[in-house]
This record gives sequence, structure tokens and C-alpha cells, in this order.
Amino acid sequence: MDRVVITVHPTVSDEKLLSVTDAMQQVLDHMKLFEAAQQSMGDPHSRFEWRLEKASTNSPFTVVAVAQASNPSVNVSAMAKLVKTEVSQGLRSLMTRGTPPEWMTQDTFAVAKGIFARNLNGIGETYIDFEDGDVISITPDQAKAGINTLDAFNVMDFEQDLVPRQSFGEIEGVMLAAGRYRNREAIQIKNEMYGFIWCTLSRDIIERFGDEHSMSDIWKGKTLGVHGRLNYIAGGKLQTIDAVEVREIEFAPLVNLEAILDPDFTAGMDPHEYLEQLHEGRLG
Repeated sequence: MDRVVITVHPTVSDEKLLSVTDAMQQVLDHMKLFEAAQQSMGDPHSRFEWRLEKASTNSPFTVVAVAQASNPSVNVSAMAKLVKTEVSQGLRSLMTRGTPPEWMTQDTFAVAKGIFARNLNGIGETYIDFEDGDVISITPDQAKAGINTLDAFNVMDFEQDLVPRQSFGEIEGVMLAAGRYRNREAIQIKNEMYGFIWCTLSRDIIERFGDEHSMSDIWKGKTLGVHGRLNYIAGGKLQTIDAVEVREIEFAPLVNLEAILDPDFTAGMDPHEYLEQLHEGRLG
């Protein structure tokens, strides 16, 4: 489950010959998408690189990449699978749903557009096997749909996000882990809009709640509100939070409607009749 296979087919008119530049750049750009998706998750404990395991220079051009952990003692299979799912769903979202995935930035838009453009000029089909039955075939028709999505996406909405920025506020998310981010104590949450976010903790929070083990015992799996400085990278992606306060968000229990249902509420009257008498003040 740690591999991805990318196969680049020539167009019929090219008589089974591919441009070397097109074929190699197509693979490189796909790997940029995998790297961008991984970076958006911001999990330093499961960091890995995509390594070349196998390549076939015969037409069609085929490359097999395998995820290799930066730390050999860490199993990155789960993270690699998650990254592949994000890329697979992201490409489908561009080609079939008309919306870009949340982890894409302006730079990533340009990479994706280059992939689609080559499928309209020089490449007949790009075939991506994510393993476990997840396969995408980018044909000229799908490439056109992807380009239309990117062109139609209102870039003006992101003008303020073209450069890194900071703001202050609170973000809600489910706590996944407690550890260290860039040598600072931190917790990781998952937010519905921004995905995985590392939240570095102030000294006051550390003193109040204890070390990594204590924080994990208290908060892991719970929904938290993290208040502090929100650090956005170019493209509008929330990368990290410098937390000054963390609070647990408790949700009210769901109400069992059957438990509060009163079958004798209208005293046997038809609901319409009951409401008429109620409005006319004739209920005794």
C-alpha cells in the first residue's frame, strides 16, 4: 500500500512515440501533487519521500514510486495511504465535481493545469494506479473538464491569500496527537476546512496541562477550540496555530424524540381541530 504507479500513454497520432520532456514532466508534476497533499497534513512524525522503485522507458512510459520513511523505525504506510487518497479525490474533484480540493494552493493549481494541458497536447492518457483498486485515467475529455474547473475558479477570491499572512482567532478540530512540532510542544488537530493542523503550545498551557502524555490523556479524540495566532501560507492554507488557549468543546446529547413524545397531547383531537381551538382560546 506504499506505492503509486504512473503510466503515460502517447496519442494515437504520435504512433506510440512520446516526447521525453512531456513524459518525464508529467510524472514530476504528479509527484508535486503528492508532496503538496502530504505537506498540507503537517505530520513530522510520519514524514516520508517518494523514491523511484522502477521505471520503464518503453512506450508507454511507466514509473513506480514507493514511500520511504525519513526515519526507518517509523511505519508510514497509513500516512502514505492517506496522501494517495487526498490526491485521488482531489483529481476527481477537479475533473468531475468542478471544485478544487482544500489542500491545493495557487502554485498547485498551476501544476495541475500543466498536467491537464499535456493530456490535450502530446499525451493521450495518463493512468494513475493508487493501489487497492483506486485507479484514475486522465483522458483528453477529463483534462478539458479539469482545466475548465481551474479557469472558472475565481482567482480574485484568493488575492489576499497570495502571500503568507497571520490573524488571531479560534479554530475547532478533533485532537489526533500530542508531540513536538519544530522542537516545540504541540498538539495536532483535524479541522473540517483546513485538514491537519499543528498547534504549538504556550508555556502557560504546558504548565497547566502537563507533558505530552498528560495532554494526550486529557484531550485525544476530543473536539477542541484552539485560540491563538493563525499562520496561513500562500494560497490561504492554514498551516499552524500558535496557541494561547485550548478549551474542550462539549456537545449537548442528542434528544430521544420517542422519550418526549406524548400521544395524549391533543386529548384525542385531530391536530387541525386542536390548533383551531388553541388559536380561538377555546381549550379548557
